Parts: sequence; C-alpha cells; structure tokens
Amino acid sequence: MKSVHWGAVAIVLLAIIAGVAQSAQASAKPRALVLLDSLQTRNTHSRFFQHLSTIYDLDYKQASEPRLTLSHHGAYLYDALVHFASSATEFGEITVDDVLNFIDDGHSLLVAADSDMSDTVREIAAECGVIFEEEGTLVVDHFNFDKSDFDGDHTLVVAHNFNKNVPVITGTVKAPVLFKGIGHVLEKNNKLLLPILRASPTAYSSGAEAELNGVGKGSDVVLISALQARNNARVSFVGSLDLFSDKFYQASVEKHAADGSAVQSGNEELGKNLVSWTFGQRGVLRTSNVNHHRVGTTQRDTIYTIKENLEYTVDIEEMRDGKWVPYEASDVQLEFAMLNPYVRTFLNQTKGSAQYKAVFRLPDVYGIFTFRLNYNRPGYTSLSEIDRVTVRPLRHDQYERFIPAAYPYYAASFSMMVGLFIFSIFFLYTKEQQPTTTTTTPATTPSTSKPSKH
Repeated sequence: MKSVHWGAVAIVLLAIIAGVAQSAQASAKPRALVLLDSLQTRNTHSRFFQHLSTIYDLDYKQASEPRLTLSHHGAYLYDALVHFASSATEFGEITVDDVLNFIDDGHSLLVAADSDMSDTVREIAAECGVIFEEEGTLVVDHFNFDKSDFDGDHTLVVAHNFNKNVPVITGTVKAPVLFKGIGHVLEKNNKLLLPILRASPTAYSSGAEAELNGVGKGSDVVLISALQARNNARVSFVGSLDLFSDKFYQASVEKHAADGSAVQSGNEELGKNLVSWTFGQRGVLRTSNVNHHRVGTTQRDTIYTIKENLEYTVDIEEMRDGKWVPYEASDVQLEFAMLNPYVRTFLNQTKGSAQYKAVFRLPDVYGIFTFRLNYNRPGYTSLSEIDRVTVRPLRHDQYERFIPAAYPYYAASFSMMVGLFIFSIFFLYTKEQQPTTTTTTPATTPSTSKPSKH
C-alpha cells in the first residue's frame, strides 16, 4: 500500500512539474492583446489570427470587458496590441493615454478600422498623425471596383497603388487587393508616417448620401499607413477590417472593365507582410562586432595620433522572416566628428558577409572625437552607434626631421653660414698692406731782407 501511495504521489509531482515546464515554455513566447468588438471575429478572420499566432501568444478580449488593462503594477502584461474593435468607445480600464504610453515604451500596435469607428479610435490615430474620414464614410471608386459590386455602390475597391519605396513592408505583392472601408489622410509634416497603400486617382470618400464630403480625393486617400517612431515602435493603420477576413483572403479579384480574367487577391500576402513588419519580424536592423584600430593591427585603442590611418568595422544584420541575415546596402555612412564632422565616408560591405568596413586618415586636429554611425531608412529600424576616442598631437620625436617645403630656407641658412665662414677666414688671415711713403727735405732759400727805412 505504501509503495502504491508513494507511486501516486510521484506521478502527481511529475504531472505538476511537466505542467510548470509547459507553462514556462509557453510564457517564453511574447503575448499580444487582441481587442475585438465580437469574439465571432476569431472565426471570420481565422487565417489572419493563425499567422499572428506564430509570432505571439494571443489573448482575445472583447472591448466591452470591464477590467481590461495593459499593465499591472507598472509592468506591461503584453508585448503588442491588435485593435480590431473599431466601434468600441471604451476598452475596460485602457485609456487613450495608456495606448500612447504603450507605444512610447517601444511596443507595437495594429489598428484595423471600419466606417463605424468610434471617436476613441480616431483620437488614437490623430495622436499618431492619421486623420480618418467622417463616420459612415466609405471609399468609392467607379473605375476600379470588383465585378461582384457592379450593381452596388462601387465600394468594393480593387487597390493596387502600393508604395514602391518600402518593399520591406509590402513585400512583392503583385495581385490587387480588395478593400472595403474608410480612408484617411496623413499629416504632411510628420516624417515618421509612411503611406503603404493609396487609392487610385479616380477614388473619393463619400457618405451614405453620396456627397463628396471626404477630406481626401484621389491618391490623397490612404488605405493603409504605417508609423515607425523614433524609439523603433511600429504602428499600422488599416481602414478596412474586412481586408484581413477569410472571405477577402480567399476571394478572386475580377476588376470591372478588365479583360474578364480573375486572379487570386493579394490580401493574404499583404496581410502577412504587414503583420511581420509591424511586429518586428522583418525590417529590423542590428549592429554587432563594432571595432576600430590602426591599419595593420587588430588591437582596439582609445588614443590615436593625428594623421594615422584607421580602420572601422561593424556587422549589420537584418531580421527577415524571423531570421537574421546580412543586411545589404551601399549607403551606410560613418562620421568622425568633434563638433562638426571632419571625416564622412561610406562603409563598404565585405562580399558575402555582414561586415562593413571603412579606412580613412585621421585629420591634423587633436581633441576628443566621436565615431558616429546613424542610419535611418524608410521601413527599417534606425541604427545609432557612437564611440568616443582621443586624438593627440605628435610627440617631440615623431615630427619629421626635415620638411621638404622648408628646403629653400634650409639652403638659405646654410649658405649664410658658409658665407660667414669664408668671410671669417678671409678676414682673419688676410692683412691689409700699408702704402710706402718717401720723406724729402725742402731746400733752404736765402732770405732777402729789405733795408729799413730808419
């Protein structure tokens, strides 16, 4: 009986240990909060959430739940936020400031809106520089719509105007995308915002009364936009919740006034690329193995001498589909600056490697200098590497013994010395000859005296 008893205890303990280990392994995966208007969205957007679950451990919540929160005792409970509750005015205990602080602390956010989006969601977007159209407004295009909407109001738009300058976000999507939702415009002075997908020049935003009451017309209407903050947090805004639905993922696009051929929509490919970029699975850069040393040596130093030749190396890698690969670019620059840059040069990539290298000569100026590598490109996280070194002047025994530019002065000095030496010899050993003079005695002439009158 005792053996059976202890055996049962052992089995229970093993089960508890296995459960703890499994929960610890599961907790190692980052968590994401998914806010939904209805939990039914999990079924209508199952393929989207299936892909998202490969990145995060998803926690589905209805926006109407009263005790929703992003943090507890100052620690964040989630690493990302997916906001699909466009019509919700409240999100439990989560406020607009909480969402903005969540972004400011380096976390990512994906917002999918619809024509019935609430003012709360509009406020979050406005704080990021995104201005959505009025409530009840839809994007209409009478020239680029799907044939299934031929007898409708032409709000099932066929969109293909991708931003070709950010392939790291859009990928290589060639098929058109089905879009049915609300458009938005971007603040012109916000350089952190990127339009990902624009409407065609023939599109406009219109309400239920079919009035041209939108703030954007034509290509000014943005369908999908992205923001990358200075702290590398990422936020994406999509004006159509249906864009991520299984229906649009599996739909065939047959554009009106086309040749009649239907193609598979690019919604799924675009959705995967956008999710991967927003949540840091692509377009993330990192540096490693930063080193600088004199040419011909491998020892890193903190004190260098003016006019020395230095070599600077750094490894730059890119996160691509969840894997780190060498980043390929030809526009990475290095600055060697004190107050202003004294040297600005390109870093050349070693073929087949992640290493970038630059060789340059130190300026003829001494002081505290900074190696500065700042790299900012649309769609990529920013890189910043700073390292300070001391540049000292030459020692007294390091100066050149003879300066070629001073050869004429050297010749003048030596010629003066040679001339002085020759003059001295001539002066010391040459005696001036005295002229010979002959003295003659003049003849005495007899004096003739005149007779006196007396």
